[in-house]
Amino acid sequence: MTTLFATLHHTAVLALLVCTLVSLYPLRQPLTVPGARLLRRTDMFNGIAAALVLVVGLVRVFYLEKGRAYYFSNGPFLAKLGFYGIASLLSLVPTLELRRWRAPLDMGQLPAVSDQKLTALRTVAFLQLACLVVMALCANLAAHGEGVSDAN
Repeated sequence: MTTLFATLHHTAVLALLVCTLVSLYPLRQPLTVPGARLLRRTDMFNGIAAALVLVVGLVRVFYLEKGRAYYFSNGPFLAKLGFYGIASLLSLVPTLELRRWRAPLDMGQLPAVSDQKLTALRTVAFLQLACLVVMALCANLAAHGEGVSDAN
């Protein structure tokens, strides 16, 4: 069971990474209707993957692996949770913007989006990517017991 949940967790994290990278493609060129639709789809998959990362990760912490006492006394794990929270808050920016695009895209029209908004969406995607990289570092440190307090 532990291996199954570890695999699900890592697959969901990889899906987050893929969604972030895929979203950068249409944001680095002039926006088109297909590009806008791609952004909406990747945002939806990003949300599903983020929920899976959280739920499966919490199951691993509380019911599998080393137990909650280990993880909640582990500095890198707590940092990883913090960066997950930052990435989640950042994801609200594109999600809220992309919801506005539904009606025009359903009519086959390009939504009216300013260059500043596209720049903000691109910046958020890069910040989310940075969070994922730092989370990977923290996960490795946490798994190897770095930063575990002696209170165990």
